[in-house]
Amino acid sequence: MKAKGPLEGIRILDFTHMLSGPFGASMLGDLGAEIIKIEPLNGDTVRMAPPFQGGEGAYFFSVNRNKKAIALDLKKPEALEIVYHLVKDADVVMENFRPGVMERLGLGYNKLLEISPDLIYSSLTAFGRNGPYKDKPGFELIIQALTGLVDVTTPKGGEPQKIQIQIVDLCTGMFLAYGTLAALYQKLDTGEGQRVDTSLLESTLALTTNLAGIYFMTGKVPTGMGTRNPQGMPSQVFRSKDSAFAMVGAAHWDRFCQGLGKPEWIEDPNLSDVNYRIENYDNTVALIESVTTTKATAEWMSIFEEHHVAAAPVNTVEQGLEDPGAIATGIIKTVEHPTAGQIKMLDKPWHMSGVSNSPCDAPPLLGQHNEEILKGLGFSSTEIDELKEKAVISS
Repeated sequence: MKAKGPLEGIRILDFTHMLSGPFGASMLGDLGAEIIKIEPLNGDTVRMAPPFQGGEGAYFFSVNRNKKAIALDLKKPEALEIVYHLVKDADVVMENFRPGVMERLGLGYNKLLEISPDLIYSSLTAFGRNGPYKDKPGFELIIQALTGLVDVTTPKGGEPQKIQIQIVDLCTGMFLAYGTLAALYQKLDTGEGQRVDTSLLESTLALTTNLAGIYFMTGKVPTGMGTRNPQGMPSQVFRSKDSAFAMVGAAHWDRFCQGLGKPEWIEDPNLSDVNYRIENYDNTVALIESVTTTKATAEWMSIFEEHHVAAAPVNTVEQGLEDPGAIATGIIKTVEHPTAGQIKMLDKPWHMSGVSNSPCDAPPLLGQHNEEILKGLGFSSTEIDELKEKAVISS
């Protein structure tokens, strides 16, 4: 019989909010871990981010699948006692507050170690727990600007442009999940927990990989790239007769030239040299677009497919989600939500032959699992009602 997931039996207390931390926790839920999302009585901030369906926000839906939810007023001692009970049976605590917040709440690393000495405590901050920026607020655009992503993405001479998907938040969440998985694996060998830390700043710097490599080796700064690849040409968006398309032909220059109907470029001593094409970028683009603007994008897609050149139209998000290739992956799921009814969601982006293909669970309502979780801790219905009356938990 296939397992429900490789992390089945692992319990994770999820104190994360907004996007980065919840995305990392949801990835561990995708792997079968029991994720208990602990929210304030008014809920995770992104519950109120539009658009809405059945009173629930799309932003919250996007990063909180496969979780249970309990809503607590953590400033009340009764709520802290509930958390301490949960920590006793937890394998991991995940949080993404500014440094010092969890300590002020009575939920810092050292405090929780007293309750569970083998706990894995995974933290995500904006700038790290040390350094000159540790107490500063940091968000997606701030980090993109600080680390050079905005400068690199902005077309030469154009207005500053960010990468529109939340690449900083999402990748940092993935790195947090990655580190947590490694800590869980090490715990199997040593029996010991540990602290796992990452930050938006570190994670984004790590993503600059090849750009950092260019700078470290040459001292040159990749800037104003737009869609181009600083280490390959052609590899960017080109204009066609009716729109634009993305194309990567640097590694297959001969195929690309044949597709363009320019076989003479293959033997050209300058154009056949990728370094020449990069160094003479503007002239090379003008030369290529003098050809690509003679046909519509759909025509070029057919031609490039015939010549085995990697190319794609510049789709809208809708076109990307409705593309036959995207649909064939099975990543788009329809699930039933208690108030929003049927909702479409993106499922996990991997497949494992040893794991059952169980449906993903809809994101929880605020405090949806209060009673289930508290009864699991031994609370009676009367005690749970008293906690509601005292506004320790959501009602």
